[in-house]
Amino acid sequence: MGTPSDGTTGEPATALFAGVSVSAGGSQRAPAVGPRVQTADAGMTADAGRSGRHIGRVVTAPLSAVRAVLWSNRITRWVVFRGRRSVVSIALLGAVFVAFTSLALVRPLDTQRLLSDTATVRTLFSALLSGAILIVSVVSSISSVVLSQEISDIETTQERIDASIDFRRQAADLADIEGSPGQPAAFLEVILYTIYRETRELQRVAERSDNDEFSRQVQDFTETVLSAAKQAGTTLDGARFGTFKVLSAGLSYDHSWQLNTARRIQNRYADTLTESESAALDDLIDTLKLFATGREYFESLYYKREVARLSGMLLYVSLPVIVVISYLMLAMDADLVPEFSVGLLSGQALVLLAVYTLSLAPYVVLTAHVLRIAAITLRTLAAGPFTIGSGSDHDGVESELDIDPESWESDTAGGSESRAPDTTTDEGGIDGDR
Repeated sequence: MGTPSDGTTGEPATALFAGVSVSAGGSQRAPAVGPRVQTADAGMTADAGRSGRHIGRVVTAPLSAVRAVLWSNRITRWVVFRGRRSVVSIALLGAVFVAFTSLALVRPLDTQRLLSDTATVRTLFSALLSGAILIVSVVSSISSVVLSQEISDIETTQERIDASIDFRRQAADLADIEGSPGQPAAFLEVILYTIYRETRELQRVAERSDNDEFSRQVQDFTETVLSAAKQAGTTLDGARFGTFKVLSAGLSYDHSWQLNTARRIQNRYADTLTESESAALDDLIDTLKLFATGREYFESLYYKREVARLSGMLLYVSLPVIVVISYLMLAMDADLVPEFSVGLLSGQALVLLAVYTLSLAPYVVLTAHVLRIAAITLRTLAAGPFTIGSGSDHDGVESELDIDPESWESDTAGGSESRAPDTTTDEGGIDGDR
């Protein structure tokens, strides 16, 4: 994909990216935007004396530590994100078979006695057979939901196409290019470069500002945005839609926090901003909104494709499972299970363990797909400027309004001169700056 050039300096995107100083290890840090910014750890210490918040943070801290350890494990990340769902399903089934076989080798006599009870075994496989047949109806329901969103009248289809064209035209105008790319990964990469360029412009404007506090807050904010945009753009470079590279960029880029912080900076200094400063903030906010819209749309497309793949794979797996379980139940009634032994295990035990593992295939396939969909949903949970994810528990620019309920009575105890706190919300959260 051709790299767009900077509309002001003429620098190519790659050269402009190279001008950013990234923190050691490429990690993103929460910016200390002025004197009112708190990181998650600092916020925990500052709120230690407040009822409710401190308790909640203390309780969730061990869970967050455990979750961080799990996500840092390469095997966990492969199972949840990187691995192909078919390969993950086969690996999980293999792990189940190895686990049952190991238990059987440890206690061979108990296993033989357990599996010799044909009535119990027949009941177990009957339940699994019913479940496999039920999977077919589940697939039909899923397919109906997916198809219902695609079947529409010509007017609705035309409106959808016009909206897509307008969205791409808006992206091309902001990026100052002739036309936006058609591939989702390349499209997001262009938007990220535009965010990078607008952030650099905001940084240059803030350096010339006479307001030292505004300049300091913007500098700290833009450092984090530049680092995040560069990292996400590098991840998306050459990626193909549906691969882990695109997912990784979406998971790691916290556009909600950036949009929230930019809005609060704009609101705080609305009366003192120069024309160039206001324009730079407006351009960055518009581009962040565009990125949020594009990412949410492509995420919905990804979910659609994953659900369609899940439906097909469940059908492919369910039919062999139904046939094998039905044949095994008939063979057990006719006493046709082969008699042989492998070490300490009998042939009947091995056959039953193998068929039992195979009968779990539909559920394992469903688990592998739903696990990744749920994990992606949790990691990309966002609602525009609201920071919902667990990793974004600070607002960047702290509101001047203390919303601790215990302080409300003391704040209003001054008589008629004291006014009630303004809890009006805007796009950036609690608006205590107006």
